[in-house]
Amino acid sequence: MNNVMLALTISLLFGIGTFLILRRDMMKVIIGFGIVSHAINLYIVASGVFSDGTLVPILEHHQAVHGLDQGLMVADDVAAGVIGPITTNPYTEFADPLVQALVLTAIVIGLATTAFILTLAYRTYEEYGTTDVQELRRLWG
Repeated sequence: MNNVMLALTISLLFGIGTFLILRRDMMKVIIGFGIVSHAINLYIVASGVFSDGTLVPILEHHQAVHGLDQGLMVADDVAAGVIGPITTNPYTEFADPLVQALVLTAIVIGLATTAFILTLAYRTYEEYGTTDVQELRRLWG
């Protein structure tokens, strides 16, 4: 049920963002890009969480005993779908930390880009008195 709700939330955000991007007002377009950016980040984070115990990035000790017997720090068994470092942690639910780091970077870049675009939209409004794209085309000739 959680996966269905997550998929519906991501779909709804994509739909709202796309609807706003197709508007004539620059402010609505900027808000639409922000919403689509958040939907993409949510999608990437959702894809980095594994629910199957054999595909977690950090393995339990009993899953990789044969790797420890051979003196390995990492037990990679591609045929069994087991790839990752070994730990003795009793918890089996792990998330990929690389995905979270990439999304954090995307959030910071998105914030800076949004601030720059908002500045451009403000300067356009100061110069021409409107943020309507059709009106700006008419004013520019």
